[in-house]
Amino acid sequence: MNWHSDTCPISDEPAQEELSGMEDIAEFICPSCGRFRITRTALAMILHRDPEAKEFALTQAKMRVEAGEIPTIDSSLI
Repeated sequence: MNWHSDTCPISDEPAQEELSGMEDIAEFICPSCGRFRITRTALAMILHRDPEAKEFALTQAKMRVEAGEIPTIDSSLI
């Protein structure tokens, strides 16, 4: 995997973004939020939300997955 330094779209903290070439999905590892994925559409939408709405979307994504899966935020959660 090819990771680079970026900012977490949820916590606004320094994070790592994976550059795998997945065109519609960005994957982040954040010290506060953990590892998660977000669709590009949801990423564009979430940047303009307040911190509580961002955290709510991540919480909802985490509740949707089975143990061991990477949570994914999509536009239905924004």
